Amino acid sequence: MARLHIHPLGLFLLFFGLLSWVVALGGLGASTNDCMNNRPPGAKADYCANMYQTEWWTIWFEFFLLVIMLLTCFTAAFERARYIYLTYLAMVTVQLTYVSQQFITNSFSIGGLSFNDYKSEAYNAAAAGAVLLCITNFALIIFVGLGATAAPGTTGLPTFTPLSLQMGSSAPVPATSSAPTTMEQKYQPSTYQPSNF
Repeated sequence: MARLHIHPLGLFLLFFGLLSWVVALGGLGASTNDCMNNRPPGAKADYCANMYQTEWWTIWFEFFLLVIMLLTCFTAAFERARYIYLTYLAMVTVQLTYVSQQFITNSFSIGGLSFNDYKSEAYNAAAAGAVLLCITNFALIIFVGLGATAAPGTTGLPTFTPLSLQMGSSAPVPATSSAPTTMEQKYQPSTYQPSNF
């Protein structure tokens, strides 16, 4: 059986993140559709596509990140990519915070129309999905980050041996010298002088 390279709770968080993503995707899709059906008078056809452009990019970025983390959590590639995952999780969490703020506060007045003109369930689902994804990402940052700071050798991280420094000269010792020829010689300062001086 493959070795799990993430804490089992982290694996649960990945699955929970995918479920939260489905909620956010459904809410965002319904919100975009509702916006297209009820866009302000005189608004161009691409009004809603432009309005929700950041939200769509964020949702798909989150999906690909969760899927890649899920696919690599059973391989050593997860260990090598921990810091990349932490960076991307931080980036997408900031964007998801913005998305949730957009759906919680700015959806109440879009293009001069009141919130009652729209289907509130779609916006609530998008906001709930974004908030759940934020919470999931914060927990994943903690679990993935804790694994990255564990003692070397316990989580598959590379171990580094201390460097062994040799002091002294590697120049040959003259035969007339009475310097010892044991192991201690390499730690003695060199007394060798080139003959051309």
